[in-house]
Amino acid sequence: MPIVGQDCSIILDGHGYFVKPGSYRVEVPKIMAADPAAAAGPAAVDLGAGKHVWHFTVLAYTNHLNYNGTVNPITAAVFRERLRASYAKAEALPFTDRQGTAHQVHARSLEERLPEAVGFWEQPEWEIALTLVEA
Repeated sequence: MPIVGQDCSIILDGHGYFVKPGSYRVEVPKIMAADPAAAAGPAAVDLGAGKHVWHFTVLAYTNHLNYNGTVNPITAAVFRERLRASYAKAEALPFTDRQGTAHQVHARSLEERLPEAVGFWEQPEWEIALTLVEA
């Protein structure tokens, strides 16, 4: 089992992943509704905080170093396939954030990027941007 802060940055669907530095952010949008009883016409009513939304980029690299300096044995292709399989599920996924707090989430979007051109002799590595929404 992966451990946040030792061999991964976050855990999604039971698998540990490394997050690109500077890409991790959490948003908690306000829920607003129109109040038709307002004297001057419809006004917005604050209904409080909504569900958490996480945005981050996973580094799907081969030979990525764990936090203790050892080489992670999982290849870029395996990281990518695990993320794609989790994204394809139509159910809530277990997610452990960077602070080690567990949540249930739904994957909202996934965007794959190849950071550099890859020749046929090289193994591709991806940066995969994810958006997760609290279930």
